Amino acid sequence: MRGYRRAKTGGPALRQTRPDLLRLPLRLALVGAVLAGSFWVVQHRLAEFNEAAVLAALGQLGLWQVVVALVAVATAFAAVAGQERAVVAHLGLVLPPGRAATTAAAAAAVSQTVGFGPIVGALVRRRLMREVTLGQSFAISAGITLGFFAGLGLLVLTAFAVLPGLPHRVLAQVGVLMVLAVAATLALSRRPTFLGLRKPNLFIIARFLFWLCLDLAALATALWALLPGSAAPDFGHFLPVFLIALGLGVASGSPGGIGPFEAALLAHLPQVPAAELLAAIVTYRALAYALPSLCGAVWLLLRPGPAVTGGAVGVTDRQHLSPEALQRLPDAEAQLIRQGNLTMSSLNDGVMWVSGKLSHTRVMLGPLRPLAGDMDRPLAAVERLARTEARMLCLYKIDARTAAAARRRGYAVLPVAREAVLEPGGFHLGGPDRARLRRKLAHARKAGVAVRSDPTPPLTEMEAVARVWAQGHGRERGFSMGRWDRTYAAGQRVVTARDATGRLVAFITFHTCSRQWVLDLVRLRPEAPDGTIYAMILHAVELARWHEVAEVSLASVPEADFGLSGPLARVMRRATSGSVGLAQFKSTFAPGWRPLYIAAPSRLALLIGAVDVARAVLWPAPLARGRGALIVLDRAGAAPAQVPDLGSERAA
Repeated sequence: MRGYRRAKTGGPALRQTRPDLLRLPLRLALVGAVLAGSFWVVQHRLAEFNEAAVLAALGQLGLWQVVVALVAVATAFAAVAGQERAVVAHLGLVLPPGRAATTAAAAAAVSQTVGFGPIVGALVRRRLMREVTLGQSFAISAGITLGFFAGLGLLVLTAFAVLPGLPHRVLAQVGVLMVLAVAATLALSRRPTFLGLRKPNLFIIARFLFWLCLDLAALATALWALLPGSAAPDFGHFLPVFLIALGLGVASGSPGGIGPFEAALLAHLPQVPAAELLAAIVTYRALAYALPSLCGAVWLLLRPGPAVTGGAVGVTDRQHLSPEALQRLPDAEAQLIRQGNLTMSSLNDGVMWVSGKLSHTRVMLGPLRPLAGDMDRPLAAVERLARTEARMLCLYKIDARTAAAARRRGYAVLPVAREAVLEPGGFHLGGPDRARLRRKLAHARKAGVAVRSDPTPPLTEMEAVARVWAQGHGRERGFSMGRWDRTYAAGQRVVTARDATGRLVAFITFHTCSRQWVLDLVRLRPEAPDGTIYAMILHAVELARWHEVAEVSLASVPEADFGLSGPLARVMRRATSGSVGLAQFKSTFAPGWRPLYIAAPSRLALLIGAVDVARAVLWPAPLARGRGALIVLDRAGAAPAQVPDLGSERAA
């Protein structure tokens, strides 16, 4: 949003702009010109009535008309609160629901009558709800304003497209389809921002549009109910006229939109006598503007918010996680957060998750901490988190125990992958199930391959290997899979392989923690000798045994059919056919296989989550190192000691 910047606390903060003393007089002059132009446009209609005629028309209004209008106005302000909730969810804020609704209604009531809506509304909101900073309050107002005008334009276009008897119907239909296609494309694209603004997802857009439609329909009903029954047009023809008039009034910046609103109605409703139309407008303004503004002002004076106790309540505290704290985590794969596209989340229940916010899904990987109790509270916590962000929840690559708890809770659960796990302390090369591994190691030894765990990785040579690998394999995958980056690889355990001439031909990297190593990057040149990768992994297993690491994971391979059956299973098997070779490769080490699952509260959420994850893996967002929202863990224990290097060894 122009005029705002992102503060270090994660919320938008107001940025002081260059003062301009002429701005206010120019704005007032513009409003005056708009009012004068509006009355000039309808001067021929103004000659048709006098004050006595308007007063007589006011006296003819029935009680039922006023009651219907009041109910419609109350409905409209309830819808305004719904619009604000959608914007608040988009900004990632958590506010008390009851006070947030009354604050939204009061801010809208005062600002629409006083004029300068976004500014006045932001100041009213700040006074009534001190959990919100001034910058965040302006961001909410700006979001509501942008959404209102965009939604109003779409609704006007839609009215012309679907209502019979209105001009340019085909052109309007084409316009609606184009707007919806552009909005869907922007919402589904991988870029998190557009024109410097953070994009809302389709759930936020749908929620905002629902409340906006209810708001505008209720306001239109309030005015339509006040029109004389004998001359009032049908609601289908009245609605687009009302929407156009309202948009012109709000865009003018005049208090309550006075002037352009009346001019548009008088110009486009010639069948309604001018005196009776003005009487309806006067009553409408009293019920929809004056009365709510008075109530909002009283509420503003009598019910200021509590004293400031900090910024807006967020889902989590956001701080950077130190390398030492990362090493103390119980799951080495949590090191993926170093790429900045995933975060470490610790909710109120204390359970830690690696999580990612995708377009329409909050994806949770974990939980990291082994749990002695049941999983109901952790699952309820992440459900609330997803609802707060207007996203669907997806649990990805969870273990069997978490999957069983999710299934008991009514989740849709499918097997998604199998993780190959080795125990370094008991690993050996004997037995028929590792015969192929012995042959591959013999090939590497015969070719003169030398493997080494480098304390100072040769990053320049590694980058050349990674570049050659990428040229042969296309784009790198991401999200839950590591991508080559010099800084990222420098913080991992690296094992390299050189051929007989001393040239680097391959390398692998591992996520590490005190109890576990997890294979991450595997990069090699096409001319690397047969058996090179096997030799590097064996070297890493021996190194892990020396460090008394309990487990070495060779990472996971996708399930062939994801537990499905029928035609869908055949489709999935074709889609994952490339993983067959990967599974065969890892099987040469005769590992234990640990099933992993994907789960979501409903089948629809599971489908949307799976699509979101697949997009994030296959077409990952740019690396965002240093911008991840990470939790500093309050865990005792010293930083791990420096890991010694075993030096260079020929493949054996």
